[in-house]
Amino acid sequence: MATIENILGYFSGSVPVLISGGGLFFTALLIHMLRRPAERVGLVDRPGGRKTHEGLIPLTGGLAIYGGFFAVSECAAEIVSPILLLAMGLVLVVGILDDLYGLSVRMRLAAEISAALTMAVWGGQMIYDLGDIVGTGSLPLGFFAIPFTVLCTVGFINAFNMADGIDGLAAGCALTTVGWFIVATSLDGLPVPASKWILLAAILGFMLYNSRHPLRKKASVFLGDSGSMLLGFTLAWFAIQMTGGDSPILSPIAIAWVLALPVIDTIRLMIQRASRGCSPFVGDREHLHHILLRMNLTHAQTSWLLVGVNASLGGIGVIGHHFGVPDLWLTLGFVGIFLRHSRWTTYVCHVPKTNGLIPPPSPTGLKALSLGKPYQPTDPELPGKLHKRQARRR
Repeated sequence: MATIENILGYFSGSVPVLISGGGLFFTALLIHMLRRPAERVGLVDRPGGRKTHEGLIPLTGGLAIYGGFFAVSECAAEIVSPILLLAMGLVLVVGILDDLYGLSVRMRLAAEISAALTMAVWGGQMIYDLGDIVGTGSLPLGFFAIPFTVLCTVGFINAFNMADGIDGLAAGCALTTVGWFIVATSLDGLPVPASKWILLAAILGFMLYNSRHPLRKKASVFLGDSGSMLLGFTLAWFAIQMTGGDSPILSPIAIAWVLALPVIDTIRLMIQRASRGCSPFVGDREHLHHILLRMNLTHAQTSWLLVGVNASLGGIGVIGHHFGVPDLWLTLGFVGIFLRHSRWTTYVCHVPKTNGLIPPPSPTGLKALSLGKPYQPTDPELPGKLHKRQARRR
């Protein structure tokens, strides 16, 4: 009698997309199975402060995705790197401890650096050169390959963690990113590794319960720090893997386009926070998704809009690289997108704080995005109300 491993191995070798269905199934199953244990141990997100959701939401998305990925990877005919699974497990465990007890920034950074070093030194996944980003030829990193790889990995883990602010956004960006990795591999004429199909399906299984769609009005499970750190690290591993070897599938700048949205928004935020004299690591409500929400887009509109933007940016990098667009042009375009994003979020979409008073909406929905001037409150008495409220506080 054929074993489950033999059956799944047959499908993984002939039609990789079929075995990825196992990733979706196991992830969805674990989301259901982990709900009550998470409530018993306190692995839940409680509303309050910057968190506006209702009720206790399990923070088991990372556990479910890792469980689905691990279970199907062990059954696949193609061997998934045990070093990848080990490093993913390290990041996941530290993230769970952070969700439960709130670890310090130093402890989290130490764990992220350890995982990145494991990937670079033990796993052999490194950024060896930057490509022809300045038009003078390839820029090899030499001895700086390992520290630069660690810096990029840790930076992206935290950028992706910051993007996890509303239902479906982080998972949707991860889904489009893995999707472009698969497309790029196929365009290069290479077989797509089973690990990418499995991860794609595991993310999709999580999104069924985390994103807002006609069958679900709000998320019933969150990634938590464990899930966002896990996905951030795994995406970084696959991204760096695609730039290595004798024939890289994508250039580093093309990869930057695929990972663009979380990276651009995080860099912009850190620069703005530093310019105000604040710590770059202190949370606020100035992320791009917060700005769009203040422009009266719904959570679902904001999430799906930004997922679409992330997919579009990734398409520029992958299709541009495939058709031979020089790295220099892709670099200039990336810098231009960053500058445009910074200007748009700083001068066009910034909504003045009202100390708790919410002004009546001016534009509504997606119409707000077409405005070419800063948002202005429509209530003529609002300045007086704010003055009186501040006077009472004094």
